[in-house]
Amino acid sequence: MPNIKIPTVFNIDLEFEAADLGRRLVAYLLDLIIRVAYVLVAMYFIEKADLSATDRSVIYAVVVLLPVSLYYLVSELLMRGQSLGKRVMDVKVVSLMGNVPSLSQVALRWMFRLIESPLLTMFFIGAILTETSPFTALMVLLIGMLPVVMVLRSPLNQRLGDMAAGTILVRTRQRHRLEDTIFREIAQENYEPRFPQILRLSDRDLSKIKSVIDSTHRSQDFVMAERISFKIKEVLHIESDMPALEFLETLLNDYNYLVTRK
Repeated sequence: MPNIKIPTVFNIDLEFEAADLGRRLVAYLLDLIIRVAYVLVAMYFIEKADLSATDRSVIYAVVVLLPVSLYYLVSELLMRGQSLGKRVMDVKVVSLMGNVPSLSQVALRWMFRLIESPLLTMFFIGAILTETSPFTALMVLLIGMLPVVMVLRSPLNQRLGDMAAGTILVRTRQRHRLEDTIFREIAQENYEPRFPQILRLSDRDLSKIKSVIDSTHRSQDFVMAERISFKIKEVLHIESDMPALEFLETLLNDYNYLVTRK
């Protein structure tokens, strides 16, 4: 499969290998096997229990239907863009910026599965075999094949849910990692940048700050961090008693927060 280059605001293109349709399908089948196995085990124990018909229906809904329905939503949130099947097949979901998809992106992909599930496609194919009207059979076929066609025709191998959510499915191997850039994921929703002046620095300046931070962590020699901190405070007219390394870390955090929320 061809490589996908994702331009970022951090002066580097992240290069991923696109996840082909076959790899996507095998990942789906593995996830399907996991869900079916869970359903069979759960049903076995529920049937063994001495329950009334009403209680059994409620337990089926809570213990079987709900977990299976939320499988992709929960797994892709907890496993940062992967399900168990995706992990085995070495693929993951990323946003178009190359980072871990947000809650809203994962939720949107999950909702679109209602119309894009391969199981639904197989149901449509079964409906065709029992359909006598040629026009109806054709319409059913077109609807059922929509997810496959979307992936094959999309430049980024995206299904409809990916296009709506702004995500892509890629191989986990990549030539450049986000850790090699100045990108930092700000998890705090109420984060408040302390030094908005950081936007006045160039990409080269920011890369230098990142290099100094990495070097300081490795060597535990804070001399260079103190020098560059003093210079930045002087150029940007910042007054702060924050320790040098903490100051530089805060600058990068502020920059990431500010540029990703423009």
